[in-house]
Amino acid sequence: MKLIALVLCAGLSVAAFGQQPALDPAATPAPQADSSTTTDKPYHVGGNVKPPKLIHYVNPEFSKEARKAKLSGDVEIHLVVDEDGNPTHVQVAKSLGMGLDEKAVEAVRQYKFSPATLDGKPVKVEIYIDVKFSLF
Repeated sequence: MKLIALVLCAGLSVAAFGQQPALDPAATPAPQADSSTTTDKPYHVGGNVKPPKLIHYVNPEFSKEARKAKLSGDVEIHLVVDEDGNPTHVQVAKSLGMGLDEKAVEAVRQYKFSPATLDGKPVKVEIYIDVKFSLF
C-alpha cells in the first residue's frame, strides 16, 4: 500500500513525489490588491498578488482506522501563509474523518513556502490546500 498526497493551493499544484510546483492556468484570480493599503488581514492570490511556492512538504500518514477501512479521499485545509513562508491558522475546511483530518493538519503545519508577494514584497495570503489520501 502506498500513500499519495496531492496538494493544490491557490493555483499551485504539487504531487508528493518531489516535483516542483506548477502554476494551474485554470485558476481564477482574485480581485487585485492595492499595494498602497496596509492590512493585517491576509491577501488572496490573484491580480498583483503572486502565490506562495511550496518548497518543503511532509507526506501525511494514514491513521490506523482509515487504513483498516481502506478509506481514500481528500481533506481540504484552509491556512494562511505568512510573510516568512510559514503556514499559520491551519484548520480543516472539508473533513474526511477517521483520523485523516488530524494527519493532514499535522503534515501541512510542517510545510514551508517561499512567501506570496505583492509588488515584489512578501505578504501573507489565505489559501486552501487539498491533501489527497489514497491506498494503492
